[in-house]
Amino acid sequence: MMSAFEDGSIPLAREDDEMFARLVAVEGLSYQDAWIESRPGPRPERSPAARVQSSRAAKRTASRRSFLAKQKGGAAAPVEVSTEPQALLNLMDEISVHLRRAAELATAHNALKLANTIKQGLVRHVSRQNRIARRVENPGATQTVDDSDVEAMARQILEYSK
Repeated sequence: MMSAFEDGSIPLAREDDEMFARLVAVEGLSYQDAWIESRPGPRPERSPAARVQSSRAAKRTASRRSFLAKQKGGAAAPVEVSTEPQALLNLMDEISVHLRRAAELATAHNALKLANTIKQGLVRHVSRQNRIARRVENPGATQTVDDSDVEAMARQILEYSK
């Protein structure tokens, strides 16, 4: 009879074994470190006995660890990215929004040095975004364009949230 579940897809019954499997397969801990971390109660010391117990836990959780590792690998698979000009401009707009929010958060938490670093990165990003937008709008143009609007935007960003 064929099982409806893939081997290792069902979480382990013992909570400590499930945690051990996740710590090894997903977090990348060694068997002994994962065994020590997954024990309930007081934390055991590293010892020959802990090494033996971690080896036993590795044998008990082999199929679950294998399944979790495959899942982790699938999640990290490359995503297809569109290189159409408009898609790139949309992505750059989204990055600008996130950089601005990050600067706001850093300022709100009084991390002013970090906020200024993020704002400087935002200025560079907006400048690149502007150059790319001009190339998309007029691909054959080779003339230089007055960057006063970019400089004004840069000043506005640097003064933002003062």
